[in-house]
Amino acid sequence: MNFKYLHEVEFVEMHSNTKRPVSELLPIFRSLGFSLHDDVVSLDRKGRIPPWQARSIIDVEVLCGKEEVFGFGEGEWDDLRFSYLFASLPFELAERFIEIVFQLSDKLEMSVTYHGVEVIASELKSEFSLRKDELFSETGEEPGSEALAILIQSTYPRS
Repeated sequence: MNFKYLHEVEFVEMHSNTKRPVSELLPIFRSLGFSLHDDVVSLDRKGRIPPWQARSIIDVEVLCGKEEVFGFGEGEWDDLRFSYLFASLPFELAERFIEIVFQLSDKLEMSVTYHGVEVIASELKSEFSLRKDELFSETGEEPGSEALAILIQSTYPRS
């Protein structure tokens, strides 16, 4: 069965044509409010968060040659992949996700891609609005709702 209509997670990416030092990333991430957790970074939510919702707005994967890179001391990277747990976050946080991703894009002088297509912020907002509408049409629920979390949980395990 296909569960794509649940939009559990949406990804955007940035690709560099050259390998860059990972040491450049952590200061940039921290300047935008990201937290370091062991060897990975995320933009975490503040305040009281309902237990069925995601704790982070953005999770970051740093890649080099399609392999994940951990740590920010040594090594190189050529791709960044940003995860947004679409169904597990209130929709108003999508705007924050987009804002921060495009601030990173400016700081790193890189373009943003969504489903392999280069996008600007307004296009990504439109795409996310379409996903929200599709999710509501299919489930009758808004992103971040407890009922949607229960529905998603009921689809596991998946084969």
